[in-house]
Amino acid sequence: MAQEALLDTLMALQPVLQLTAEKMLRSETDAEDTVQETIIDLWQRRNQLEHVRDLRAYAMQSLKNRCVSFLRRSRDIATDKIELFDIVDDKAIREEVALTEHRAAQLDGMMARLPERQREAVTMKYIEGISHEEMQRRLGMTSTNVYTTLSRAISTLKSMIK
Repeated sequence: MAQEALLDTLMALQPVLQLTAEKMLRSETDAEDTVQETIIDLWQRRNQLEHVRDLRAYAMQSLKNRCVSFLRRSRDIATDKIELFDIVDDKAIREEVALTEHRAAQLDGMMARLPERQREAVTMKYIEGISHEEMQRRLGMTSTNVYTTLSRAISTLKSMIK
């Protein structure tokens, strides 16, 4: 996965990771720290993540492991409560995944309504993680046209959301 695409993916996952960590740790500050440590760790190990098939699931499990380690170190709750929390957390994660899948389906519908060139550009940039240079080559556009096409597509998607 290209560095830019990995960074975009990690930043897009941050809110879901934050929510999960807050539910597990019951502390916004500890959750922020844990999410930041998880993202930094994933970024530092980016060359090892090439073989990961589902980065979202991998990041979520990495965060969960970090939260459990934090809770064990803090000794604020007993081990049996951690095990019980794992069960509760899995339900929360499933609910969050369902919500995310619903939003993805809505976005797919909006993407289908974009003009073909805009849809191609958005797919290349945000789904495939392709660089602007490669987009220029594949789409046969200048750098300015690629930026303009992406900008128009994002504006159109924003207007569809409102």
